[in-house]
Amino acid sequence: MTLPRDYDAWRLEGPPEAPEIEWADCPDCDGTGHTLHDEHGPTLDCETCAGEGVLPAEFEELDGDYEYERRRDAMEDV
Repeated sequence: MTLPRDYDAWRLEGPPEAPEIEWADCPDCDGTGHTLHDEHGPTLDCETCAGEGVLPAEFEELDGDYEYERRRDAMEDV
């Protein structure tokens, strides 16, 4: 049995790392993490972001048509 040339490096590489999460300011508290209960009352932690001020950014997932067209265009450029 013949192994690929870079098999050892591939084996030692391990699983791919998870992509880093991108964050965006919370739209309900504008990134402050607090909401004002009333003018003279205490500030409360934002319920949407639990007082953190940021939420994971949401991105549109690419559909299959986009991927197909991107690959087709790449083949035409060769």
